[in-house]
Amino acid sequence: MLATGFVKVPIDGRPDGIKIESNSESPRASDAGGVLFAAIQFRKTTSMSPFFLLAALLDPQAMACHDSLAVPDHAAESDDAMACLHGFLWQPTKFAAIVTPAPTAEFDFGISFPSPRSGPGGDVFIEWRMARQNDVICEGERPAIVVVHESGRGMHAGRVIAQSLSHTGIHAFMVHLPGYGQRSVRRPDQGRELVEGIQQGAMDTRRAADVIKTLDGVDSKHVSILGVSLGGFVASLAGSLDAVFDQHFLLMAGADLPTMFQHGEREVADLRNKLEEHRTGSDLTVWLRQVEPARVAHRLPADRTTLYVAMFDVVVPPRCSEKLATVIGLPPERIVRMPCGHHTAVAFLLPMVLDVGKRVHAAGAP
Repeated sequence: MLATGFVKVPIDGRPDGIKIESNSESPRASDAGGVLFAAIQFRKTTSMSPFFLLAALLDPQAMACHDSLAVPDHAAESDDAMACLHGFLWQPTKFAAIVTPAPTAEFDFGISFPSPRSGPGGDVFIEWRMARQNDVICEGERPAIVVVHESGRGMHAGRVIAQSLSHTGIHAFMVHLPGYGQRSVRRPDQGRELVEGIQQGAMDTRRAADVIKTLDGVDSKHVSILGVSLGGFVASLAGSLDAVFDQHFLLMAGADLPTMFQHGEREVADLRNKLEEHRTGSDLTVWLRQVEPARVAHRLPADRTTLYVAMFDVVVPPRCSEKLATVIGLPPERIVRMPCGHHTAVAFLLPMVLDVGKRVHAAGAP
């Protein structure tokens, strides 16, 4: 049994009114020709990704889930923080998640569920890499971590980090952000939809925690979050919504978006050019404020958040990372400064993973 609460659950909200039940009479993998033909025919009439098509045909397991999102206390927050948070909140509800064995050996299971917000990304998809030690899947309850990937289309950094953490005895769940991986049927227009994509990504990441907590083998009291580069910005926003995550790890992330877009090079410079095709000056600044981490990051727990700063970063300038650390109120021991750039931080990947694993296990120790 992979998860608690596996029940016969109709999956609503799918394109064209599709409903999937865990005991349906759908074709099996052995009916390869029929499955492929059906997938090709159905692909012509829907925006679903190939994984969701095969999941529907191969009779996945369904889990009953519900949102535990806690609405912030307006009396305890500034009007500015509440205005920003409202862009990420939704009405908690019941929903269903689908767990399907992965089609390749790259990860163990795929998990899909409806996004809390309609948008170009469609349904959420997560790669689950089970906790292992010495290449053996761990028994009993183990801590978990949600990994939010970078902006690269291949999501290589996020996948390497998730894979590495899973081999330290931690269940690793990498969320595909809107427009990436299994959610790239229609990629968002970054010039026009960047804000909406980040908001949806943060909301999806927050809902993912509630899905993960229902899984057997997961220590529901110790589900952490890690974001790298773009994922670090998303993780800082998702973690600021409420106190659902245990530990927070932000890699090469920051705050003060106007400064980042003014001085950032490479990917940030490319994105700035796309944004300025639609908005410039104060209009762009006001628009970006909807996803400004500096407005809400004070809600992150300073004693459970660790920031990894690339000291020679030209993509996310160090001044932006230091700004984020100041807003959170991080003590010195929670800021890890690395003598590298944004991309050369790969040389510090192993130390970062080992440090994250050590902190996650220490938090979960009795």
